[in-house]
Formats: sequence, C-alpha cells, structure tokens
Amino acid sequence: MSNRSFIYIIIMYALTACVGAKGSSGDDAERRDWPIFRGSASLCGYTGCALPDAPRLLWSATTRTRTVAAPIVYNDIVYTMNRKGELRGYTLEGDTCCGYDLGTAVEASFIAVDSMLYVGRIDGLVTALRIGDLQTITPQWEYETLGQISGSANVWSSEPECEWSSHDRQRPKVNAVGNLLLVGSYDGNMYMLETMTGRKTGQFETGYYINGTAAVWKGYMMFGGCDAWVRVVDISTGVMTDSLKLDSYVPASPAILDGVAVACDYNGNVYEMTLQDGKISGHRKLLTASEDMDGQEGGVVSTPTLTQDAVYFLSGDRHICCIDRQSGKMRWKKILRGITGECAPLVAQDKVLACTKDGHVSILDCENGAELWHYEAGEQIIASPAILADRFFILTARGTLLCFS
Repeated sequence: MSNRSFIYIIIMYALTACVGAKGSSGDDAERRDWPIFRGSASLCGYTGCALPDAPRLLWSATTRTRTVAAPIVYNDIVYTMNRKGELRGYTLEGDTCCGYDLGTAVEASFIAVDSMLYVGRIDGLVTALRIGDLQTITPQWEYETLGQISGSANVWSSEPECEWSSHDRQRPKVNAVGNLLLVGSYDGNMYMLETMTGRKTGQFETGYYINGTAAVWKGYMMFGGCDAWVRVVDISTGVMTDSLKLDSYVPASPAILDGVAVACDYNGNVYEMTLQDGKISGHRKLLTASEDMDGQEGGVVSTPTLTQDAVYFLSGDRHICCIDRQSGKMRWKKILRGITGECAPLVAQDKVLACTKDGHVSILDCENGAELWHYEAGEQIIASPAILADRFFILTARGTLLCFS
C-alpha cells in the first residue's frame, strides 16, 4: 500500500468517526422510538436523525380536544394524551390502533419504557399502564402525590450498563432491580417510585412547586423549582448533593450533555453548570437577560437544547437564539414567525426544529439560523415535537397530530 493510500484511509476513518459529533456518543440516526418528550433521559434535545430538506405532510389525525402533553413514539406506535386524559395510539401510517381513558385531566407529558406508560395527572396521581398484545392497555398501579403533576416523569436504572438514553438500543427493563420512576409534584416533592410496583423508595422535599422534569445523568437527577434553586439529588439515596440559586424561578427543565448542564430562568438568563460526582464543580452565566436581546424581555419558559458546541433556546416574544459554548457568545439570534412559548426546540444533526405558540413550524440551519422550511399549522402548538429516522410529529393544542415525512 502506498503512503498516499494509507493517509487517505486514515482521513476517511477520522471523518467517519466524527459523524454525529454534535450530540452524545449514543445518538442513533436510525432510531424508531421517541419515548420521552425530549428524546432522552438527559433532556438535551439532540438526535442523530436527519430532518428532510423539504418535508411534506404525510397524514394527520385529531381528537378535537385540548392537548398539552407531547407525543411519544414506542414500538412504531405514536401515543398522544389529551387534557381529558384520553390516550390514543396511532400506527406510523396514521391508523388508530388503541386507546385508554383515564377519566381525569392530564397536562404533563408521559414516558414509555419496556411496554409501560407512566402518566402524571392534574389530580396528583401517577398511573402506570401496561401495553399488551394487540396494543391492549391495562392499568398496573397508581401512586398518589398531594399536588398536581405538570412535568413528565423520567426513569433511572441502578445498573450502570443500562444508563437510560432513548438513543441507545439497550434500555432498562421495568422488572430490573433498582429501576426508579422520578416524578415531581406541586406538593413540593420529587418522588422516587419503583417502576414495577409503584412503591415509594424515597422523596426529596423542596417546599416549592416543581414544574419541570428531572434530567438524569450518571445516577443523579437535576431539576429546578419555583424558588429559583437548581438542585442535584443522588437518585439511589434521595439526598441532595449540591444546589445553585439562579436569579429567578426555573419554569422548565435543565438539559444535560456529557456532564454539562444548561438551565434558563424566567428572566431570560442562561446558565451552564459542570457536573462531577454529583457536585456542581463549576458554573457560568452564558447570557444575562438584558444582553443581545434587542430590547426583548426574557420570559424563557421552555427547556434549552444542548449540543457539544452550542446552546439553543427560545427567548422574548419571537426569538430563537444560539450561543457558542466555547466562547460563551451569541452565535446568532433570529425572529421566528410567531410568538414563542413552552415548545422547546430540537436539534437533528445540522438543523433546528422550532414551533411557535401560534402554530408556525420552522426548520433552521444550525450554523447561521437561516430558515430552510416553514409550515403553518393554523392551531396553537404547546407540546414538543417527536423525531424519528424518517419522519417527525407535531401535536397542536387542539389535538391535531401532524406527521411529516
């Protein structure tokens, strides 16, 4: 083999190894599931799937009932839950295949793990539903908290090799010893429940409402609250290992990637925190609310999206922003076509998928924020999208599920 050929092989190998480098090493470009509203337990909002250059509407379905919870995809079934507590399952071709009525109000997104659905309800109950053969759905257990549940549950496994990420093909089994469901409530507690039985193994009390979902990383969970504190808790013991007070309350979840967490407060400040053995070993303010926002007020109510080189978030009335993580400076900011809300952006390889509260769906270029595609749903959008290898799903506040391919 000539030296030139050898060098060529080495270069091609290096380029191949860098594919998907924007996200974590577990990214799966051929993924068929989206079992939690942010795609993975760390809530980073990145996927190795590629969005199409020119998406087209493949099909739509509706319950005609107000919907806040995000759609999830599990075993090729798309699940939605409207505010009345009516669960619906659709095939990837848009046919209704199953359903279940909880008979009570639900606003929180829900999660699917190993043929189980876990739903937090407005009345404070956590309900576990099993998906059986022929998509039959049967209740398994319930646990009662003392306040409404507004954020999705998350799942943690005590087995290190089963550290859960929806990008990975290996996921924790519900019947595995040590699997815990993490649920925050308006009673001020974060609960740790056995996934198989619903038995409480512990709880952590904050004394304030918990709105968001706990992000999971290496045996610890991180979540914010209405008291402006971000807390890190050891999941196996329920003991807080560290905390950091932000400038204002934290309405949404933090995002974690490779041991670095990003959180936004309601005023519009953006913070980066380094995690090490359950401690916040370092932190900095990536963005102060008054900086680079062209006079727009903060009001950040959605989860940031985190990649290896950038942070994406919605701010002000109409802005989507990108901060360069290395320099800590604003890379770009763009005005979207509508008013931003709770629907957090997602990054799919080199594109950003963003939805506005008044129904505009946009795909933007990660590098410069240029709009590559736009769709007007004509209905409000509050719930986060779901992205698979060959399609993505948008759910409107009127209960209309849109499948693009």
